[in-house]
Amino acid sequence: ELRLANVWPRAPLGPPRNGDPPMDLLATILTCSLYASDDAVVRAIAEGASASNPNFVVNTAESAAPADAVPAPTNEREATARAAQLRTEGARLLLGLLEIPPSWLDAFGRPLANAFDPCVNIAIGTAMLSEFDAQCASKVPARDERGRRLERTNRRACVLRRYEAAIGSVDF
Repeated sequence: ELRLANVWPRAPLGPPRNGDPPMDLLATILTCSLYASDDAVVRAIAEGASASNPNFVVNTAESAAPADAVPAPTNEREATARAAQLRTEGARLLLGLLEIPPSWLDAFGRPLANAFDPCVNIAIGTAMLSEFDAQCASKVPARDERGRRLERTNRRACVLRRYEAAIGSVDF
């Protein structure tokens, strides 16, 4: 059983200093990830559809570009309000950097606003990746180098297929 009782939202990101970006994605992943097997997979998911945007909100039930599209949220408050509105309308949402569904937040006892905290989002998403990785783990160790590389590639593909199925989106 997965628990995320000790992960608390951190202070909101401040404005950039000296031209630095407000969030270094790799540093955030390395700090918050609960999936030790493959940081490259976590980074690839975060740089995918969400484009490293911690305020990402998408309704997977609607078409890609509706005629009356609402502008994307630019901060955590807007993202939380948009997600709450869509959730009451019965939308199938993916939220934040790792495009986590609200049901995962519920499973870890986190409020909707925590989906837009990069560290909490990564912690929840990578906890699920770790669970999927355990399900995909081979029981028989590969005996040679080529077999180990092939096993790692197959395991990575298995983890990504399970993540894709769990979030209910084929284009994450």
